[in-house]
Amino acid sequence: MIYIFSIQKEYALRKSLGLDTGTGWLEIVPQLPVKQEFKTEDQIYLDITNLDSAEIKKSISLLKKNTGFWGIIDSRGLAEDPAFFFFEGAGDYIGSILAKKGLTKKRFEAAFSWAGSSLDSKEKEVAAVESEEKKKSFFPHGKFAGWKSIRMGTVGSFFFLFVSLSGKFNLRSKLGENGFKTVKNRLRDVLQHELWDAEALLWMETEDYYLFLIPARAANIKAAMEAVMKMLINSQLISIENLGLSIKVDFTFALHYGETIYQAPGKTGAVISETVNYIFHLGAKKAETGRLTLTENIPDEAIPEGLKDFFRDAGVFEKIPIRHSRRFISE
Repeated sequence: MIYIFSIQKEYALRKSLGLDTGTGWLEIVPQLPVKQEFKTEDQIYLDITNLDSAEIKKSISLLKKNTGFWGIIDSRGLAEDPAFFFFEGAGDYIGSILAKKGLTKKRFEAAFSWAGSSLDSKEKEVAAVESEEKKKSFFPHGKFAGWKSIRMGTVGSFFFLFVSLSGKFNLRSKLGENGFKTVKNRLRDVLQHELWDAEALLWMETEDYYLFLIPARAANIKAAMEAVMKMLINSQLISIENLGLSIKVDFTFALHYGETIYQAPGKTGAVISETVNYIFHLGAKKAETGRLTLTENIPDEAIPEGLKDFFRDAGVFEKIPIRHSRRFISE
């Protein structure tokens, strides 16, 4: 069953989402219950229209306690940072573009499938075998043909590079709003310059995080890893000379490999991807400052020969083994 919790009137919500009245598989509820046990196959959505930030955070807290799969409906595109919901554990985000097209049961089922909730044990075994087969023939042949060669809406395999910058102080409060924006613009330029040889695409950006797509080619990923390690080594120099800072800051990098629906930067609000969800969780919750974190999905052949000894096992995060790079500068 699909539940949508909304303070809008039902006819207004159905109209905004293009939903017919005869949808027995979907129920619209006016208030999120404080205590209610949902079935594992249920999908719970929160309509954030007309909710303030405090109400949204409170509702998300309830969703995280009550159900495995939950998502956000933002039919007016009001959220400034849709990635925030994925950081919190959302399995889906339905923005204004999807809402205008109209939602169907098939669309909800696709989100549920991407989240992995509908896989039974046999399907998981098949998925694991397919994953191993991909690793055997990891890199496609030939050079990358450019981002314009990828048709929007198609599913592709990419490396996903998460980047954030942090210091001992809250940068926004330390620098002020204008100073923070200046540093953010300079940091964007630095990242794009350093990752130029890797042909990395700045795909998503929030106030605190950057997500780059890197082509699944050996030359591209090796160039990206070398650039990341250089930035880790030179973080203090970059902070002073490139960012104009007088305080010490550190980079946090996380690298993952997987599939996603490709959309151009600025049009990613409609993207549903377990991989994107995972890399944001990894970068925001598990990756450490001053390190590059790799998932098991990154094969050894993707790591430049001279860097392989810099990584050590760091346990498991959300069922995927990870490795941390060593720190170059002691704290």
